[in-house]
Amino acid sequence: MSDMQISRQPALSRRAILRRLLPALIPYFVYRVGTEHYHLTAVSALLLAALSPAVGSLIEFARKRQLSVLGVFSLVGIVAKVASALLFHDPRLVLVSDSLLTGVYGLLLLGSVLVGKPVTVVLLTNMYAKSPEQRARMKQSLQASGVHRHVLVLTTMWGIGLLLMLAISVLLRPVIDYGVIAALVAGTAAYG
Repeated sequence: MSDMQISRQPALSRRAILRRLLPALIPYFVYRVGTEHYHLTAVSALLLAALSPAVGSLIEFARKRQLSVLGVFSLVGIVAKVASALLFHDPRLVLVSDSLLTGVYGLLLLGSVLVGKPVTVVLLTNMYAKSPEQRARMKQSLQASGVHRHVLVLTTMWGIGLLLMLAISVLLRPVIDYGVIAALVAGTAAYG
């Protein structure tokens, strides 16, 4: 795949955006329904909401017999959320523990940009390439000069966005994270 082929690819379709946005929105809706209609405690609703991404990662593992980097990140976050919920029984601490991991991911992204090897290359190749040969070709294409700059910009945007989510969530946690995620997905679609 050459630079020209990559640059001519259409921006993310509505279906692709929905496929990426739904996993972020489902836990939110599970939490809201659990607390408002089933009168679960906030901690119980958060634990229930954590099951959705965990189940998605396990289904992906069962299908592909390989856990993606994104799946590992998701499972680490879920384990941290469950551990903090069981230890502290305080929904604010559960939510902040989740945000701390988001901040760590943001720092990881920005650190990878600083060394010139964006972590998003690994994420993209793991998500879209099916075979080791495809991963090698895709990685080579993503490291082409024009594309590499594009990937660096997107990685920087996501790193800053995740750190922004951490800062905001400590102050204004309830719904803001989903707005930032939606803005990042929209920015990726517009820039991509």
